[in-house]
Amino acid sequence: MNNRQMALLLVTLSTFFWGSNFNAAAIVVTEVPPLVAASERFIIASLVIFIYMVIKAKNNIGAFKLNWLAFILLGLCGITGFNLAFFIGLQTTSPINGALIMATSPVTTALVASIIDKYRVTWSQAAGMIISLIGVVLVISNGDITNIIKLQFSGGDLIILLGNLAWAIYTVGCRKFILNSTPLQTTSFTMLFGTIGIVLFSVLQDDLIKEMKHITIFNHMILIYLGIAGAVLAYLFWNVGIKELGAAKTSIFFNLVPVFTMLLALITGLIPTLLQLVGAVLVIGGVIYATGAYKLMVKNQ
Repeated sequence: MNNRQMALLLVTLSTFFWGSNFNAAAIVVTEVPPLVAASERFIIASLVIFIYMVIKAKNNIGAFKLNWLAFILLGLCGITGFNLAFFIGLQTTSPINGALIMATSPVTTALVASIIDKYRVTWSQAAGMIISLIGVVLVISNGDITNIIKLQFSGGDLIILLGNLAWAIYTVGCRKFILNSTPLQTTSFTMLFGTIGIVLFSVLQDDLIKEMKHITIFNHMILIYLGIAGAVLAYLFWNVGIKELGAAKTSIFFNLVPVFTMLLALITGLIPTLLQLVGAVLVIGGVIYATGAYKLMVKNQ
């Protein structure tokens, strides 16, 4: 498996982990305040990835000295900003609205890349984005388009849109502004500063230590999964994709997140509708076409 094939696989895995986050987090937030859960999740993630980086990576101090400002700004933008925007935005809008806005992430990232990195979107990428976006609409509307027609927009939508923009800047910025840093180092340092931002915000909103003491062992176990798989591996694999595939192509994979969330919901007995399954096929087909992954499939036959 060459570097490009490995990157495609790893980015797909990152979206699987993010997709599973929704299923796992839905269990935790019934008993734990979302900001407290997010704080513990990223504290675990930062500790795990930093220990791994110290063991595996070389010249960590050199990478930090060269990129410290970018690490701080991108961490606060793509981890603190993205996660807090979703938490705050969903307090005044619906999950469908939030998912729809995030479905525009590939387009937003492509626009940011065209401005910052002078990236040009090809016709095949544009077509793949549109196909994938249609698929996302079918998936998150539960196969009933009237759910989309009835949507009403609020101030929370603007906050989520800003979170979407923060994620796009993080995706493009990790490729554009960080030099001589491995994906592991980039993920570790940006996650550190992103975690600091989330924890500080949580302290202002809740009695963080007191709330953490009340978390059950079962919920701690879920948060460990969310920290290691849903944060460390997901962000690390995403940054591998950015480095190998570029920001615009990597961002297209983000539309797989609701597909994996839907498929994993089968475990709880939620059966997708026919239109949702059609939507999932459109998302996957759009991602494959837009990223040129089909060329590798044909080549390997």
